[in-house]
Amino acid sequence: MSKTLKYTLIGEGFAEYQFIPAYMNWIIANYPQIRKKPLLIEQIVRTKIQIPITKNPSVSKVLQEAANLCVRSFADDKNPCDLFIAGIDLDEPDFTLERHDKRIQELKEKMGKVYKYYKKDIILYVPIQAIDCWIHYVQNNATANSLESTGKDEIKRKVYADKNPDRQRIEKVAREAGTKADFAKLAKQSRSFAHFHKQVIEFLDQYSHS
Repeated sequence: MSKTLKYTLIGEGFAEYQFIPAYMNWIIANYPQIRKKPLLIEQIVRTKIQIPITKNPSVSKVLQEAANLCVRSFADDKNPCDLFIAGIDLDEPDFTLERHDKRIQELKEKMGKVYKYYKKDIILYVPIQAIDCWIHYVQNNATANSLESTGKDEIKRKVYADKNPDRQRIEKVAREAGTKADFAKLAKQSRSFAHFHKQVIEFLDQYSHS
């Protein structure tokens, strides 16, 4: 097993590329305490493969590009990745995970044979409403699953103090939230984050024994 874990991250917005890497650093540091066993990884590195983010990527771009970027990530002869992470927002409330699970399935189907081939090393995430909800939980001591019914525009205004924040503002807020986040608590607050968190732990379980 390599002592450096390399992963590719694909998302539809700016916040994902700040918040999720912060989580990945956190889980590597906290895995031994969570699972009561060592994780022989010295560092975690995100590859440079991603959808260009000069403009805010869209759901359609993620669905269109995920399979190709996944193959590129694993097939790189010089520097193949160990894990591929891709996600899209749900863009609506969901109190049962039914819509969430359908969205996950949509992404799997768009990736087709590529997902089936690499699935043990792929993690798919779908924040209910949007990743802004995950950030909002970090910013506030909200009760479990209490924020997903709030409209996206209202969540965005509360999280970024602006209904239409620019890229710089989004990245700054997401980065700060990721730095201070109690991700174990977030997994209890948000069903969709718990789904993502569980997949990462399960991947590390098998990776640490490979």
